[in-house]
Amino acid sequence: MRISRKEYDYILEIKSEASHGKGARLTKVAKGLKVSPASAYEEIYHLVTKGLVKREGDYIYVTEEGNRELLYAQKAHRVIETFLVKTGMSLEEACALTNRFDLLVPEEVIEHIYQFLGKPDRCPHSHQIPDVESERRE
Repeated sequence: MRISRKEYDYILEIKSEASHGKGARLTKVAKGLKVSPASAYEEIYHLVTKGLVKREGDYIYVTEEGNRELLYAQKAHRVIETFLVKTGMSLEEACALTNRFDLLVPEEVIEHIYQFLGKPDRCPHSHQIPDVESERRE
């Protein structure tokens, strides 16, 4: 399973809101994404049916599968961005361009580019490139 940009944004927001010890609340997610609570409810329901998040009472949590998809999406973005910067593109341009297609690139292509680059630990923004393979084994 791969996720869309909208799903990525929601999962990231839920994870961010839930990092304070409790799960995320619908109203906080809606506010963080600048959408109506009704729109947030609809998308969260969609994510629940895909098994990417779960609801427990009034709280929303990212599932193990949701975390894996989030890590893959982050790896895809950071690997492509790193590749583009190494070709001479500015960091800002590489980041903006990568956002337009990173989630559409097959996992095999991302892995191939990652290997070609020598398995870098960090992207040009100094964010860690997740090791999705070791996450799967755990």
